[in-house]
Amino acid sequence: MAERVYLNEAWSFGPKDTNERETVRLPHTVKETPFHYFDEHIYQGVWSYTKKIDAKKEWKGKSVLLTFEGSGHDTEVSLNGESLGAHHCGYTAFSFDIGEKLDYGKENTLEVTVDSRESLNTPPFGFVIDYMTYGGLYREVYLDISEKEHLSDVFVYSEMQLSGPAKEADATIISEVKVSKEASEAENAKIVCKMSPIKAPEKEVLLFDIPVTDEKETYHTEAELMVKLWDIMAPRRYVLTYELYVGSEKKDEKKITTGFRKAEFTNDGFYLNGRRVKIRGLNRHQSYPYVGYAMPESMQRLDADILKNELGVNAARTSHYPQSHYFIDECDKIGLMVFTEMPGWQHIGDAAWKDQAVQNTADMIRQYRNHPSIILWGVRINESPDDDAFYKRTNEMAHALDPSRPTGGVRNIKKSHLYE
Repeated sequence: MAERVYLNEAWSFGPKDTNERETVRLPHTVKETPFHYFDEHIYQGVWSYTKKIDAKKEWKGKSVLLTFEGSGHDTEVSLNGESLGAHHCGYTAFSFDIGEKLDYGKENTLEVTVDSRESLNTPPFGFVIDYMTYGGLYREVYLDISEKEHLSDVFVYSEMQLSGPAKEADATIISEVKVSKEASEAENAKIVCKMSPIKAPEKEVLLFDIPVTDEKETYHTEAELMVKLWDIMAPRRYVLTYELYVGSEKKDEKKITTGFRKAEFTNDGFYLNGRRVKIRGLNRHQSYPYVGYAMPESMQRLDADILKNELGVNAARTSHYPQSHYFIDECDKIGLMVFTEMPGWQHIGDAAWKDQAVQNTADMIRQYRNHPSIILWGVRINESPDDDAFYKRTNEMAHALDPSRPTGGVRNIKKSHLYE
């Protein structure tokens, strides 16, 4: 069964190519800033993080996935002096399977170089930005240790027909489950899925029990049942438990907490579960005084609570990039709708820049698509000029990865082309 080990403690940090080092914990900002009146260049630079990892002997032969939830902004990672790769977005997670690269029973050295300069040729950079972009390993880092035969990814959504306002509905629950190559090649493998209301686990029902066959790695299944709907007034959620068996042995398990709702934009307004709802929302940046982006789970959840219960809004826009899963999960929990955007602000760059923006769109949707609070994908660079070929790509990517949600974009010009 999978095990998660957090790597948030005891990182050695300092400016790259200097001897200045200090011990820090994550989430971390490369530079603590004054409360106001500071030059944004003070957090721009190239920085180094290193950490020692003890690789347990019992991990050998397993999949060991190293994940960075957020690193601002251009990141290169190496293990024991060997490059693992790079990531060119400060707002999406990225992973490396290091199972074949660890020295087991020994101490391993993880080295991370973080470039937080705004001169990077990657979104949102390239021209002028109207918000602080900060830097550092500002979200959590962890290892997921699992069997070689494991569930790689799960996406669950629903389809339903509503003739008017509804609190429950007959829904088609659609699961797209991806397994590892080893699982697809295993004999007598199968995927089992059960579902229960989050507040009533005893009411568990079997959704499906399907064999893993023909070395296929992605499985699309559907189940019909009555569900209570997720709504801003009553955010009802369900837990779906996906289990992978090889013979009688359970190799892996993933739990997805989500909700089912119908969100659609029409000529006369926005409808949630067949009821017309006026959206009243605010933009939210993920920055805080002094520490920039580096705030833990408790503060991310508190922001959602402030928006819903103190400021009285029913929606938040994650300006202008994907934000913490803790924040979005709290929106799921309390019934706050979310419009989340690809990273960017006004500027569209060269071909390499555009390719990275399309990749950012794909990463955003794969990583956030199980959150019921998200009602809209922002697949246009905020307040950017028209670029038909570019926005055709981002829209097609969004709908290929998630056919259940509409796409949108924010403009400051009249009569622009509407691909969303």
